[in-house]
Amino acid sequence: MKFTFAIILVLAGTWAMAISKEEVKQKTSEAYNAAADYSDEQRRQFQKDMELKMKELDEEIKKLKKTASEKSEKTEKSLREQIAVLEKKQDALSKDLGKLKKSSGKAWTEMKTGVNRAWDSLSDSYKKAKEEFQD
Repeated sequence: MKFTFAIILVLAGTWAMAISKEEVKQKTSEAYNAAADYSDEQRRQFQKDMELKMKELDEEIKKLKKTASEKSEKTEKSLREQIAVLEKKQDALSKDLGKLKKSSGKAWTEMKTGVNRAWDSLSDSYKKAKEEFQD
């Protein structure tokens, strides 16, 4: 009787382990897929936010151009030079965003960091130009 009970326990434990292994595989797969979906959603949202910021900045640069045309020749020249620098940074950031869309995993994380730095630089340059030429 004790021997039969021991066999039943061993078989039950083996069966429970098999179920546990399958459950672990399934749960791991589900967690991986959820993490991948979350990461994709984060990337899409980051790209969307950055594209919106770029569009808004583009409008602000257009306003600066209009302001430049209303200034004295010397001031206009200085402002146009700063606008050219802004547009160069804006183009570089736009290219980086294109690369970001194609990246994944670790590369995406690194690209995101670079894009954030480029945005900060561009944004700071815009603010300085705007402050310098405000009436």
